[in-house]
Amino acid sequence: MLNKTSIYPNNETEKSSIADKFLNWYSWALLGYALCGRGFSYFGVAPAYIGEVTLIFGLFTLSINKSIPKLLKLPQAWFLIIFMVWCCLNTIPYLPIYGLDAIRDAALWYYIFFALIVTTLLISKPQRFLFMVAQYERFCRIFIILIPFLWLISRTIPLPSLPGSGARIISLKPADTMTHLSGITAFFVGSSLLDFQPLLFTLMFFVNLGVVALNSNRSGTLAFLNAFLVLGTAKYKSSKVWRIVTIIILIILLVFIFNPEFFEPLINRVLSIFIDNNERQGTKEYRLEWWTYLIKSTFSDYFWTGRGFGFNLGAGTGFDPLGDGVVRSPHNGHITVLSRAGVPGFLLWLVIQLGWAGSILSKYLQCRKKGQTKWSGIFLTLLTYWVASMTVTSFEVIIEGPTGGIWLWTMYGIGLAAMQIYKRYPLLFDAEAE
Repeated sequence: MLNKTSIYPNNETEKSSIADKFLNWYSWALLGYALCGRGFSYFGVAPAYIGEVTLIFGLFTLSINKSIPKLLKLPQAWFLIIFMVWCCLNTIPYLPIYGLDAIRDAALWYYIFFALIVTTLLISKPQRFLFMVAQYERFCRIFIILIPFLWLISRTIPLPSLPGSGARIISLKPADTMTHLSGITAFFVGSSLLDFQPLLFTLMFFVNLGVVALNSNRSGTLAFLNAFLVLGTAKYKSSKVWRIVTIIILIILLVFIFNPEFFEPLINRVLSIFIDNNERQGTKEYRLEWWTYLIKSTFSDYFWTGRGFGFNLGAGTGFDPLGDGVVRSPHNGHITVLSRAGVPGFLLWLVIQLGWAGSILSKYLQCRKKGQTKWSGIFLTLLTYWVASMTVTSFEVIIEGPTGGIWLWTMYGIGLAAMQIYKRYPLLFDAEAE
C-alpha cells in the first residue's frame, strides 16, 4: 500500500527534492500561460524566456532522476522518443540554412520533453500525482474567477508590451481559453475533486462562456462543442450536465425574447463551421487550397522527410496571406507535422495521439465500471481536454507555441503517469482520504 505522505516533507529540516521544486515552479508557469497567454511567453530575457528556462530546469531534473528506466518501460514513451528523433533528424540539416527559424519550428517536437519530464517525475513518486491533481483543482478555481476580468482588461485597456515582443502582457486567445474551459467543465462534472458550490460554479461557468464565446472564433467554438459532446455522452446521467444544459436553454430563450440580435455573432460563427458564409468563405477556400497543396506535394515530392523544420510553409509554397512571410504555418498542426516530418513522421504522430486517447478512454470506462469516481473524472478530464486541443490544432497554430503546446504535452504526460499509477495504486485517492 502507498504510504500516505505529502509531496513535501513534514520535517522542517528535510528539504524537498529538486523534482518537487520543479513541479511547484512548473505549476505556476502553466497558470501564467493560461491567464496571460502569449504575453507570458515573453517573460525573461531573450533567448532565455520563461518556457526555455522551465524546459532547462525540467531537463536537469529529469537527468538526475532515478526513475528514467520506469519511463522507458512504457511503449507510449518510446513512440514519443522515436517521433522526436525523427523530427530532430529533419531539423539538424536545416539549422545552417534557416537558423533560428529551424529552432522555432522545432518547438513542435521538443516541447514533447515536457511530457517525458512530467511522466517520469510522477511515476517515480505517486504522491506527486496527488499534488498535480490538487494544483489543477486550484487552477480551476483561479481560472474561472479571473478570466472574465482579464479578458475585459485585455480588450478595454491598452496594456504595454514586454521589451522585444509584439504581444501585450495579457494576450489571450479565445481558442486557448475555450480549451481550458472544456477541461475545467469535465473536471467539475466528471469527478468530485473540484470542491466548488454547484450553483456558484454554474454561474461563473456561464460568465466565462459568455465573455469568451461571444469573442471566440470558429475553432474555439467548435472545440468547446466537441468537448461538451464527449462530456455529455460520457455523463449523460449526471445532474450537473443537465443543470448546465437547462440553464443554457433558459438563458438563450430569455435573450431571444428581449434581444434577438444578441447572439447573432455567435450564431454566424457556429453556422460558418457547417455552411458557406460569404464573409468567411474566402479564408476557408484559401486554407483548403493551401492544405491540399501541402498534402499532395508531400506525398509526391517529400514523402519520407517532408520539407523539414525551418522552411517557411507559407511564402515558400506560394501561400503568403499577409505578403510579409510572417505566417509560416498553414494553421493546421496535423498538416504541419506531415509537411515538416513527412509521411513516416505523420504516421508516428497519429500513433502517439490516437494511441494515448484510446488508452485514456479505456481507463475511463474501466474506472466508471468499478465506480471509481475520482479516477474516472481525471481520465475524462484528460480526454476532454485532448479533444478540445486537437480540434483547435486543426484550425490554429497551437502545438507550435508554448501557450498551447506546453499545456498539451503536460496533459499528455499526466495521462501517461495516471495510467501507470492507477495500475499500481488503484486505491490512491482512498489512501489519501484516510
